[in-house]
Amino acid sequence: MPFVDEIVSHLDSQSTKIAAGTSLFKNAVVETTGRAVFVIETPGSPAHDRFGSALPAMVRPRAQIMTRSTKAIGGEGVPASTGTRSLAQDMWEIVTAIKDQTLSSVYYQRVEPLQDPWLLHHDEAGRAVFVFNIEALRSATTNA
Repeated sequence: MPFVDEIVSHLDSQSTKIAAGTSLFKNAVVETTGRAVFVIETPGSPAHDRFGSALPAMVRPRAQIMTRSTKAIGGEGVPASTGTRSLAQDMWEIVTAIKDQTLSSVYYQRVEPLQDPWLLHHDEAGRAVFVFNIEALRSATTNA
């Protein structure tokens, strides 16, 4: 299964605050009526080669995890960001816990956030958008 699919599936199974297809989406930022989480594939880092093999020992895919608030409240330009920041932190904690485990028959040595969640911007509707980036170190094959 592709990296982003595995992360979305894992977030969906580990959180009661989001649901795939309703408030959790992969590789798309869509309009929703509530808070939403988006997992967007980004360029990864170079793989770890394996001597004498056509495939690398480990690959290092990356993704950006984005959370968006429901709506701006408190007047124009004053978005409700506390809950959105908290949701981003929850997602950060879930992916940080992926260490030495298998997701969809692919071995993950670890998934590391590259930074804490941070406020990216307020969108055109005044909703707060928080993001953080992750990088995985995972098996290039299902034989880890």
